[in-house]
Amino acid sequence: MTLAQLPVGVSARIVGLAPGAPEDVTTRLRHLGFRAGNLVEARRKAPLNDPVMYRLLGYDMCLRAHEARYIAVVGLK
Repeated sequence: MTLAQLPVGVSARIVGLAPGAPEDVTTRLRHLGFRAGNLVEARRKAPLNDPVMYRLLGYDMCLRAHEARYIAVVGLK
């Protein structure tokens, strides 16, 4: 599953970034903390469902769906 598919209120563990993603995007995502092993939670969606606010490493940040599609996650049980 990708981060863009994660329902609001659900937490997941980041598995990795898509190999086909542009290098500048993956570099930016890694700098923001989207690295394998980190926990992320979808918190809120904007009125038109984009961007989505995520909680990651103790802070909230917004990410557009086209960027969130590059992040592979596995849901927590």
